[in-house]
Amino acid sequence: MEPEIAGGIPPHRLTQIFYNDRGLRAGWRLLIYCGMIGILTFGAGLIAKYLGGEPKGSPLPDFILTIVQAVGEVILFLVLLFLAWIMSRIERRKMGVYGLPLQRSALSAFVRGYFLWGFLPLSFVLLLLRAIHVFYFGDISALSAKIFGWGFLWFIVFLFVGFFEEYSFRGYFLYTLADGIGFWPAAMIQAMLFARVHMGNSGETRIGIIATAFFAVFAAATLWRTGNLWLAVGAHAGWDWGQSFFFGVNDSGFQAPGHLFNPHVSHGPDWLTGGSVGPEGSVVTLILWALMAVVFLWLYRKRSEPALVITEAPKY
Repeated sequence: MEPEIAGGIPPHRLTQIFYNDRGLRAGWRLLIYCGMIGILTFGAGLIAKYLGGEPKGSPLPDFILTIVQAVGEVILFLVLLFLAWIMSRIERRKMGVYGLPLQRSALSAFVRGYFLWGFLPLSFVLLLLRAIHVFYFGDISALSAKIFGWGFLWFIVFLFVGFFEEYSFRGYFLYTLADGIGFWPAAMIQAMLFARVHMGNSGETRIGIIATAFFAVFAAATLWRTGNLWLAVGAHAGWDWGQSFFFGVNDSGFQAPGHLFNPHVSHGPDWLTGGSVGPEGSVVTLILWALMAVVFLWLYRKRSEPALVITEAPKY
C-alpha cells in the first residue's frame, strides 16, 4: 500500500498535479508569469495614481511626447524580458526558446519581415484603395532634418512596439500555452486576446478588431514556420511605421504627428476605406492579412523544429 499524506492523496499523485515529464506544468507556469505581470501592473497603477493630477503649464511638444512614448515602449519590453528571464531560471531553459533567440539569421529575418511582410503589404492596400478612387496619397512634406528626425523617432517607437506586442502575446505566453494545449489551439486563443486588447483603442471598429486577430494568426504562422519571432517583429514594426510616418494614415483613429505624406480619404463606405480608423479598418486589410497567413505557410513549407513550437498537447 502506497503512503498517503494529509488529505489522503498519495505523494506521487500530488506531484503529478504540479509536474509532468517536462517539469512544472504549463498552467502553473502561466499562473506565476501572469501573477508577476498582475503585481507589476497593480504597482504601476498605484504609482500613477500617486503621481496623477492635471499637468501644470504648457503641454509638451509632440516630438518630446513621442520620445516619452519611445522610452515607455522600451521599458515595457525590457520588463517582459526580465519576467521571461525569471521564468527561464525556474524552468531551466534558455531565453531563446521563448521566441527571440540571438542568432545570425535574426537581422535578415527582421528586415525581410519589415519590408516584404509589413511595409509592402501596406503599400499594396493603399495602392488598391487609390486605384478605386477612395484614397489619395496627398502631397509630401518638405524634406528636412526635422522630417528625417521624425522618421527615425517613429522607427524607434514602432520597433519596440513590435518587440513588446509580439513578445507579449507570442513569446513566453504562447510558448507555455502551447505546451499545455498544443500550438494552434494556443495560437487561436492568443489571436482572440490580441484582438480583445485592441478593442480598448478608442478609434477601432469591428472590422479593425477582426483584422487584428487575422494579423495575430499570420504572426503565429511565421513563428510556426521559422521557429522564432524575428520576422513577425519586423512585419509588425514595418506596417506601423509605414502607416504612421511614411504614408501618414490613421492608426486606430489617430494620425501621428510628423508624417511624410499628407493623405486624405475620398467618399466611400467605411468598411472599404477604413474611415477614420485608417487602412486597418478596411475589409481589404482583413482579407490581405488572412491571405498572408496562407501564403506564408505555403512558401515556408519546410518548418523549423524549435523548442518553442509544440505540435500537440501532451497526453497523460
